[in-house]
Amino acid sequence: MNRFLSFLLMAFVAFLSLQAAVVTFDFSTAEGISAMGYAVPEQGAGTNLTQAGPVTVDGVTLSAADGSTQTRIWNSQGSYTLRIYVDGSITLSVAEGSITGITVNAANASNFDLLASVGEYAVAGTVGTWTGNAAAVTFTHFGSKNAQVASLVVTTDGEGPVGPDPEDPIDPNITKLDSLNHLAALEDGTAFQFTSDVYVNYQWNDYLWVMQLDEEGNAFAGLIYGDAGKQYPLGAVIPAGWTGVKKTYKGMVEVAEPAHFANPKTILDEYYYSAFDCTGGLSYVADPDEGWVNYKVFFEGVGLSEIDERGNFTITSTETEDGITREATMAGFNKFAIDYPEVDSTEVYSIEGMVISYNGEMELYPISITSDPGTHLWKVLYEGEDGMTCKIIDTLYVAAAVDGEKGKLVFVTDNVDEIYYDTYAEWGYAEWMAWYPDWIALDCSQNEAFYQAIADAEVLTSGTVKGTLADCKTNPRLVLNSAPVALDMAELPTLTMFQYDLNKDYITAVGNELARADGYFYYKEGKPYLCSDEDTVMVKLDFGYAPALEAEMADKEGYCFGLLCVFTLDEVWDENTAESPMRRIHVTDDDYFTNYTLYPLAIISCASVEETSVGKQVVDVKYITPSGIVSQQPQDGVNIVVKTLSDGSRTSTKRLNK
Repeated sequence: MNRFLSFLLMAFVAFLSLQAAVVTFDFSTAEGISAMGYAVPEQGAGTNLTQAGPVTVDGVTLSAADGSTQTRIWNSQGSYTLRIYVDGSITLSVAEGSITGITVNAANASNFDLLASVGEYAVAGTVGTWTGNAAAVTFTHFGSKNAQVASLVVTTDGEGPVGPDPEDPIDPNITKLDSLNHLAALEDGTAFQFTSDVYVNYQWNDYLWVMQLDEEGNAFAGLIYGDAGKQYPLGAVIPAGWTGVKKTYKGMVEVAEPAHFANPKTILDEYYYSAFDCTGGLSYVADPDEGWVNYKVFFEGVGLSEIDERGNFTITSTETEDGITREATMAGFNKFAIDYPEVDSTEVYSIEGMVISYNGEMELYPISITSDPGTHLWKVLYEGEDGMTCKIIDTLYVAAAVDGEKGKLVFVTDNVDEIYYDTYAEWGYAEWMAWYPDWIALDCSQNEAFYQAIADAEVLTSGTVKGTLADCKTNPRLVLNSAPVALDMAELPTLTMFQYDLNKDYITAVGNELARADGYFYYKEGKPYLCSDEDTVMVKLDFGYAPALEAEMADKEGYCFGLLCVFTLDEVWDENTAESPMRRIHVTDDDYFTNYTLYPLAIISCASVEETSVGKQVVDVKYITPSGIVSQQPQDGVNIVVKTLSDGSRTSTKRLNK
């Protein structure tokens, strides 16, 4: 009998040990703080939980991690609270058994935004209730400012962690949907329960855009319209189980009557919810057949028309495909009532927003519109596409201005000798690199005002050179849409200009570069050439930029000339397979030089092969600017000094800066 009673007593004790235990962490009183083993903070001070380390109360361990500010117990006028800041967290864990319930009592309902790592968590007023079965639960604060907690009440059992309960569908007979990609196939009015996770791409009032990734990494987008009962942070993963009704509104598929939306399981990083960069592809996004509805997109370097009183505007982009340039447009509507910049027709903008479909037409709801800060010249030339609207962020230096049969052109350079190459910075690759200065022709078309504004300038102000990129792969031009601003009182540096001797060097110039070319002048089949001494290299000359020079050179066939030229390419170079992004690499063909045409601007030197300068005297000195203006005195800017000898020949010269 005693043995039997002893057995029952042991069984009863074991039974009691399996029953739920309730553990309280009280942060609202000095006594509760001391009972947990924490130091009670002085007025206006805090006790950092991270520094204090984990504490264990009746088998439940509390630990913390800092966010934007230390996770701490704070004393404000004798009122104690646990404060968790943005991205800060607390973790409750047990070594034996499992946690089955947690009540989080808020000291302040404002900013009471906590995310549970597992289980289900719901908030009503100042009380948060967690249910589940886990050995550890982490609460992370994702709201603004801080979450203020008065106490935590933790319920545990002794059975050990178990797996989650099997799914308990809201209605066994409701349609189940596992992919946003299949939403369109449902009949309108069909109620369904979604059985996969989605994450938040953007939320505004009753508009909740979500994304879903399949096992192959494909991203599907959807719009949930209606009060989901929660405001989610970007990237919040909404667990499966929510319900809705399929609806088509003005031709766009959406989810209506949203319900049963739970707290997020986790929050993904920005990579997931960042916009798709569709720069240069406005025409595709605006095409309803391309499937961009409900995606977040980004465009750089686009034009905008001014918004009207109803919030409508137009996005424009000049794009080139298969050699055909066209203007793409897309409608926009200021749905989110963002601050809209004052539109300048000569300016370019960056815009991010959500794509929607309205009566079969694609529209963009902008999230942000900003004036484009501009792009470095090297990035425009090496990464740009014809038709792209550009604003050059570099200070540009005017080297020559030409008003001729090819239009009003001004040749400028950034004159840089190194760049910060950060194209692959997101892969950890960014470094300063030695660089050759880049060149571009500013095409004023027939706008005399544009031309004079630049031709009379020496230095152009950063960010004021704006236009449309053309002929980028050969002889890059920027067709201006406004007059650049001269930079007054700027010191003109010595411009880096290369010299190519046809007897010694390869020509490795880029299109529309200004450089010196040395060689022998001849006519071949009635056409002018600059040649090497054995005529193995013959580069075409075209006097279209300075017709008077041909008359001056015509009676001097066989003379060796040094010419200031604009170097142009007749065809695109073969693809550069070198790992370096440098473009100054000629093709490997022996006749690479036939791809160049030189447009002389000025004669730098001229000498007969048989004559030398010994015993000759200088009888005349002239100063010539790169644009061909001749003077007896040095002129402002770059000067080519031409000395005429007593026999009529000319000497080599040097450039002076005044």
